[in-house]
Amino acid sequence: MEGEPMRLMVIVTEAILEDMLVDEIRKLGASGYTVIDARGWGEHGKRRGNWRQGGNIRIEVLGSEELCTRIAAHMRDTYQKDYGLLIYTTDALLHN
Repeated sequence: MEGEPMRLMVIVTEAILEDMLVDEIRKLGASGYTVIDARGWGEHGKRRGNWRQGGNIRIEVLGSEELCTRIAAHMRDTYQKDYGLLIYTTDALLHN
């Protein structure tokens, strides 16, 4: 299967952070991102996602390993202490 090897970084966090996070993600070098409303259950309890400032979002960034590492480190250092935050990466192939 042909494609350009990339990393997919996923950030699940509180919706109130959306504007700040997407600005920082762009400043850290991402050429794009996707934001999705999210709800679920986990360490920080059940999140309903039905109220803009009380729900969760999922932010996806496709980029190099170095870019994803830089963004993840910044998010952990800046937000993890005070907000619910889950970050993970996985391999991805860009086909277009």
